[in-house]
Amino acid sequence: MPTTRSQRARGRGRGHGRGRGGPPGSTGNTALAGPIQGHSGLVYELQGMSPPSVSQATSGIAADFVVDRVRRHESHRGAYFAFQMDRPESVRIFDPAERGQHVECTCDGFQSNQVICIHIYWLFDGLNAVLRNGVAPGTQVISTRDVLTQISALYGLIGSRLSSLPTLLSATSDEVSSDTDDATEAIGSPALSDARAEQVRDMLSVFDKATLPEDYDPGSSSSPASSGRQNLHVQNNLAATIYQLAIRDERVFESLRTVITHDICANTHFSKLRTRAREAFARLDSYIENGPSDDAGTDDQDIPRCAKMLRIIVDQICQFRDSRASSGPLSAPVKRKVAEVLVEILQEVCDRNEDVYYRIAWKREMADGESDRNRNLYAYLIDDPQRLNASAPSWMKETFIIDRLRQTPADEWRHLIERLTSIVDQMRERMEDEDDPPLAYTKLERMIQEYTAEAFEPSSSSVQRRPTIGSQRQSQRRRLE
Repeated sequence: MPTTRSQRARGRGRGHGRGRGGPPGSTGNTALAGPIQGHSGLVYELQGMSPPSVSQATSGIAADFVVDRVRRHESHRGAYFAFQMDRPESVRIFDPAERGQHVECTCDGFQSNQVICIHIYWLFDGLNAVLRNGVAPGTQVISTRDVLTQISALYGLIGSRLSSLPTLLSATSDEVSSDTDDATEAIGSPALSDARAEQVRDMLSVFDKATLPEDYDPGSSSSPASSGRQNLHVQNNLAATIYQLAIRDERVFESLRTVITHDICANTHFSKLRTRAREAFARLDSYIENGPSDDAGTDDQDIPRCAKMLRIIVDQICQFRDSRASSGPLSAPVKRKVAEVLVEILQEVCDRNEDVYYRIAWKREMADGESDRNRNLYAYLIDDPQRLNASAPSWMKETFIIDRLRQTPADEWRHLIERLTSIVDQMRERMEDEDDPPLAYTKLERMIQEYTAEAFEPSSSSVQRRPTIGSQRQSQRRRLE
């Protein structure tokens, strides 16, 4: 079992890095004189690189960094795995099926010139050693293109190793630290530590206006090598210091939990996701009104991109509700807020049941074979949803929002019954064929009618059942699960 290095070694590794291939901090722009032996023990020969790239590769492959956590994220730019270092830098490996061979780093060096940085080279060496079990011994000849190609080729293997990758990537084969045992005793079991860290990030992220708990980084979320309080101080970073204390000191954690309750965390989280949904609609409206952005780094928010982002947001809302409910009961008002956010998004989609490009003032080239659903957000998500293959996630194939509401207890959405009824009426008014209504409409109408039948006396003269549409309606209802 590999062991993480000591606090002493970690401090030594905060420069350009140390390694077996050269002296620490070596950044000379001279050509490579010989093979580089990486932190993993693998040996590389650089080929076809410019002197600056040789310098970056030499320093990066031989460096000694630490990965705190690895998480998968969904964004409007595509899915990616984020490797968060024990410092502000984070390396992102995007899904090659969506973005091709795209790897980036948040460090200033990469952001300024978009050239592979030392952090990407270091991660390339580590992933080679950890995930490519069949890598041949001896010297590997690599170029900058090889680095991107090999990292992207490992994307499919990362998901199955998320929990173990931080330890494996940060491990050394020649250092055994007694401080590691002390830290483990202070923190407790890994599962307990992870659960505690998740709750602390929930609480501290409340004070960040936009960042979600899973993306929140207090500044230094690494594990100090000693349980002593004097070693938990993170210089110039109050949030990181509180984070370290709350994970390891039960009294500090309980004090925070008393003030920042589960309800406060959840309420704040849902508010952030509601804001993200409104921003997605605003970006779509801006694109429709103004056309493509002049900024080459901005992805235009057309119908497919907006639809994907909304599905991601809906899934994040429901996943957070389900996962956080297990760590502490959510109050009825917070659960009702979840339904309010979902219904608000559903209403916004229904309000956009039209060809959004019909009256645009800018010239748009229609793609060959473009379907009507790519011009109508309602059709894309609800009326004519995309048929996906069997390997697609379940949340991409479900009836947008309506399936989630049907799985939710009526107590959480019954205060929205009038609004839901109005949405059903709106869907019926825009229906092209009343004898063959979309499944989403049928599901939502049935959900409302079932609630009405249970909430009121069937014999009451004041209750009138909504008339059904079409001779095929009853048979279609019977086919519903």
